[in-house]
Amino acid sequence: MNALNKVQERTLPIFDDLRKEMENFWDRPFLFRPLTPSREATGNSLGWMPTIDVFDKNGELVVKADLPGVKKADVSVAIENGALVIRGHREEQNETKNADYYRAERVQGEFLRRMALSFEADPKKIDAKFADGVLEVKIPHPVEKMPVPQRIAVH
Repeated sequence: MNALNKVQERTLPIFDDLRKEMENFWDRPFLFRPLTPSREATGNSLGWMPTIDVFDKNGELVVKADLPGVKKADVSVAIENGALVIRGHREEQNETKNADYYRAERVQGEFLRRMALSFEADPKKIDAKFADGVLEVKIPHPVEKMPVPQRIAVH
């Protein structure tokens, strides 16, 4: 192992939160919350934000959000000002009983994900399903209408 590798091993943990923030940079532009330390760094859920996957498939924009510990009744999906908005609330409770110690943790909080759409979506055609902690929203792309040829009279 050379000296550079030793220095990298020693300094990389310092930059873990910064690296995570940069990796998630493109998920953040439409969020209305400040950058916060990660859950791993703080030990609480203030920095938790559901991860999402966004892709096009069969003429639809598909958004999948991982919502572990969230109940279906605590999730709402809406179209607001040209953006898909996913809101919710989660509550987790962990309890560990051992002969040597007892530990109880309770985490709760609200989250909001806002994703600007590049097209105008028809809310009546949007399909949202929630199963096994995963929310899947399918938004059909609008059908582009081809201009109808218009005959112009030649004088």
